[in-house]
Amino acid sequence: MSKLLLWYRIFVKLFLFFVFGVGSLVLITAVFPTIRLLSASNQAFKRKSRKAMCNTQKFFVWLGTLMGGFELKVDDKEYLSHLSGKIVVANHPSLLDVVMLLSVIPNADCIIKASLGHHNIVSNIVNTLYISNSLDFDHLTKECTKSLQEGNCLIIFPEGSRTKADGVHHFQRGAAHIALSSGCSLIPVCIGGTDKYGLRKHDPMLSYNPKEKFIYTLKTLPEVNPADYADIPVPAAARRITEKIKSDIETELNR
Repeated sequence: MSKLLLWYRIFVKLFLFFVFGVGSLVLITAVFPTIRLLSASNQAFKRKSRKAMCNTQKFFVWLGTLMGGFELKVDDKEYLSHLSGKIVVANHPSLLDVVMLLSVIPNADCIIKASLGHHNIVSNIVNTLYISNSLDFDHLTKECTKSLQEGNCLIIFPEGSRTKADGVHHFQRGAAHIALSSGCSLIPVCIGGTDKYGLRKHDPMLSYNPKEKFIYTLKTLPEVNPADYADIPVPAAARRITEKIKSDIETELNR
């Protein structure tokens, strides 16, 4: 890659971060208040707001693709866009993973880091729509089950943080426990594509993959039904479900 193209893509990355920040402010100050005024209930407000979030992330992906900063390729896009009451579990290679998933899942709920609830740009959004991981586990499970019963899809990154360059992290068992408690199936999604250097944890801000642009691939893997583990004690079932999801995602990544 030429140095000129590399610096252009770094510029695109920084510009898209700026667009994301401005878009968040517009959502907070104009879009969400308008939706709340036009909604008959809090549930209707959240449903419409999640749809608005999906549309804004679609615009973000379209803009990033138009400018040559990244590209999104989705297998089974129609399937993902019509999911209801499922737990979407994905690996977490980069900063934009949740953006990619939100752009194709219009009814997405998320478990987010409590620290994001204190961020001065996105705190209003995440505190309004999503579930904080600061809740005790019983309360967290109840909130997740309620959201799933309302027809939302719950996005969880079981690594808990962005993947380091040396490979996929240990998967935590929270998603499996929520599936066993709620009875809702898990849909593993493998996020692959080109190297995400520049968007990984601890990468310098002024950095970008020096060989090629960011390409994201979303590959839906076989559904995991918690009912298949009903004869196993919950701790063992959660461990086996988590190991299966991690194994399936790593197998897909290594193809």
